[in-house]
Amino acid sequence: MNRRGAESAQRPPRERLRPEPTATAVEARALATGLVAALAGLVVALVAFAGRRPALSGDHGVGEVAGLVAGAAALIVFPVAYRRSYADPDRRWLAGRPLWRRLLGTVALAFVHAAISFMVAWASFQIFQRAFTGLTLDAFAASLLTAVSAALAAYAAYQSGSRMDSYVLSNLLATFLGAGILTSMVTTTRSNWWEVNFSVLGAADYGVALAFNATLVTAGVVIALLAEYMTRDLRALDAHRRRAGLATPATRERPLLACLVLMGAFLVCTGLIPVDVFMAAHNTMATSMAAAFTLLLVRTPAWVPGLSRTFYAAGYALLGAAVVSVMLWWPLGYYNMTAMELVIAGVVLAWLVLFTRNVAAAVEDVRRHEDVASLGGHQARRNSHQ
Repeated sequence: MNRRGAESAQRPPRERLRPEPTATAVEARALATGLVAALAGLVVALVAFAGRRPALSGDHGVGEVAGLVAGAAALIVFPVAYRRSYADPDRRWLAGRPLWRRLLGTVALAFVHAAISFMVAWASFQIFQRAFTGLTLDAFAASLLTAVSAALAAYAAYQSGSRMDSYVLSNLLATFLGAGILTSMVTTTRSNWWEVNFSVLGAADYGVALAFNATLVTAGVVIALLAEYMTRDLRALDAHRRRAGLATPATRERPLLACLVLMGAFLVCTGLIPVDVFMAAHNTMATSMAAAFTLLLVRTPAWVPGLSRTFYAAGYALLGAAVVSVMLWWPLGYYNMTAMELVIAGVVLAWLVLFTRNVAAAVEDVRRHEDVASLGGHQARRNSHQ
């Protein structure tokens, strides 16, 4: 092999030649992105509010336009930031996934950020309208508020896309699922929906079927994506433990991954099969997701050893709360199915957030232990040479 061929063979892939993004560079790009979004939002709003004095919310008011503009900004900005984050050494594994998984994950996360941005802007102006009853704005003032909403959404989406990890993703999932279901509750055309159960929000005659079902489907995809991030974290945890010389048993990532993927798949199916289309299948998918979660929670001490005993105890306490909530619904009949489902949803989201936080804390602790051991060994070698 000639010299040029040898250099070509040793040359790293093109993607590795991209400079690693620094925290300062990410912050600067996020600010620049927010500024561009503000200018674009200002132009769009000036056109939308031309010749009108819109209210803060309602009847094509500032809240509706600002929500749409903020959602669009997040939808565009997030994929750009997420793709650029592949240059980070800790996130290069994202680029090695199959193309369809990369696209599906990016689309789902972009939709999540867009939905959250829309809901936050829309709800904020609803609250302000109640505080400033009867207030209307001229076109320029309304456009400025819309521009601010777009800037904040773009800035937050860029920051999130640049720093996405399992901890951020679990919090994002909880925020999106909670906000999506809450929005479905307050916008439904049936005020008595809570007398039945949550699933009726996805029925066609309740007015919010698309929003509710889309929330479930997207949340299911995000849970499956969380499984990939958690697998990566568990592998890092095992690697650090080996290098630090710890005797903790290795984690069993495959069954944990399977449970998370099953939870996501069952939740997707629950959203794709509304209760008014095929009730038996809808209920079976929801029950199956709860069963997969229960298995995951019960087996976590065996599959992921070495986490704090407090976390394991908290998991069993949450499971006990879920069991009690079911019993209060049936057979005791203390409250209806909606209250029981609310408790179950809270238990699932709370445990997922706690799980990702505890795994991240374990990785950080063992990494510090490894650094201390490595520093001690280095110091011992220096002393022996002296």
